[in-house]
Amino acid sequence: MAKKDFKKGIDGLLQSSISEKKEPNKETKALDLGSIKATYYLNIQLLNQIKAIAFYERKTIGSVINEALKKYASKYKNMDEALKLFK
Repeated sequence: MAKKDFKKGIDGLLQSSISEKKEPNKETKALDLGSIKATYYLNIQLLNQIKAIAFYERKTIGSVINEALKKYASKYKNMDEALKLFK
């Protein structure tokens, strides 16, 4: 731990503890992985099921939703055609 400089008063003490490097939060980590924040309306019962799965599996709600959407998209037969029309 660095030696404290008491000449700057209480502000000097607070500033040194604030400037320490912090761990990136989950949102920052998600953005590093190419994610985007989106808002959608969900069925309440379905959302509660997703929350329960996330709690039981010790995962985030977002990771459970991403897994489910990846699985759904991988089974979609007309993905190439859908992507062409989307672009």
